[in-house]
Amino acid sequence: MRDEIQIVCVTDQNYLPHFAALLNSIACNKGKEEIRIHAILDNVESQQSQQIVNAFPTLSFSLYPISDHKVLSLPPLLQISRATYLRLIVDELLADDIKKIITLDIDIITTSSLVALWRYALEGRMIGAVTDPGVNALAFSRKHGLPDLGGYFNAGVMLIDLDAARRARLFPRSIKALFQSCNSFEYADQDALNYVVQGDWAELDITWNFQRKFFYEEYRDHLKYHSAHQSPAIIHFTETVKPWQANEWHPYAWLYWKNLRATPFFRNVLASEKLRYTNILKSYLRYAKFKLSARLRQGS
Repeated sequence: MRDEIQIVCVTDQNYLPHFAALLNSIACNKGKEEIRIHAILDNVESQQSQQIVNAFPTLSFSLYPISDHKVLSLPPLLQISRATYLRLIVDELLADDIKKIITLDIDIITTSSLVALWRYALEGRMIGAVTDPGVNALAFSRKHGLPDLGGYFNAGVMLIDLDAARRARLFPRSIKALFQSCNSFEYADQDALNYVVQGDWAELDITWNFQRKFFYEEYRDHLKYHSAHQSPAIIHFTETVKPWQANEWHPYAWLYWKNLRATPFFRNVLASEKLRYTNILKSYLRYAKFKLSARLRQGS
């Protein structure tokens, strides 16, 4: 019986620095719990993957270097790289005695321990996830000839009962759906998973996958259930413009830089994105202003 929190992440060479920022946030916010990172690597150089392992001695790692798999032949869509499809082969890679996993996208920063998420009771559902406010669930259902799903989840953060997923052949069925109808799935593997699950998933509090659109006035109905907009446990930078880019605007972008600064990749990202320290200072000031405004709203 494994008592570690089992986290699955997928990355390629380009996203390796951002993976390091995510890992630093996990390591900094963990308590006494043991955490194992299952890193599925799309053509990542062994020297750099070892650099990642060495940088985070409080985390345990299992590495799965992949150079060839049929899912890698699926086309990348929008800002979605081909590596994202590799999370659909977790049942092939992970040992049979791993019964439950948390999957995290790379464009994420955590701000608290993941113990509460890990202990969430799925009550017979295969997947626990947060709704995706950017997708019309009814339109998705009609497009794919499904009954009204009543909801559509964002796959950036998922708590998965891996035993149940294996029994239901969740991942092979999702891969099959992609090969049959890839062009009709706007959000790639996320669409495929929603298509296969067909609404049978547990909805998590938005604090576990706080996405950009939750800031918008039209989505304030979500916020009445939790103060996640003020201190989310997991921040997911879902927009096309990422926090490491010069034209980012996200009020939580500073937390990305704070975590990246503690990794060996900080200067690499500055150089590759042609950024200056003033860009990071602006991120900090935007974050500080946002947090101050949130406190003032609470006090009023």
